[in-house]
Amino acid sequence: MKKSGFYMVYLLIPLMLMTVPSLMAQSDKMLLDSTKGLRGKKRPPVNFPHNFHVEKGFNCKDCHHLYEKGQNILDESKLVEGDKEIQCSACHGPKTRLNLERAYHEQCIGCHKKPLKDQKKTPPRYCGGCHVRK
Repeated sequence: MKKSGFYMVYLLIPLMLMTVPSLMAQSDKMLLDSTKGLRGKKRPPVNFPHNFHVEKGFNCKDCHHLYEKGQNILDESKLVEGDKEIQCSACHGPKTRLNLERAYHEQCIGCHKKPLKDQKKTPPRYCGGCHVRK
């Protein structure tokens, strides 16, 4: 029994190590920028730490989505760095119902407010916490 447990762990560790790099495939240096801020104000772009969010336990479909009939049908294998078709701006344009700025804010703020309820250290919740001026 002990040997089978050892072999099980011996096989699972390489599988886990093969999965994690695929989640980290996106460059950690992402710059999120919308063309115009709330009420016409232009704010600095957001330096988004992608790998930090992956390390916190988020999976791809927590942020990336392709909805059909209320279901997220996104094929995660399509998430390839640099692919213009999977960038937020591909669907969330300036004249769409949910423009890029609203899409970013509505996607992010729920998670940023959640730790406050859980009494944990909170991520930035106000404009200047994410939109940092140089």
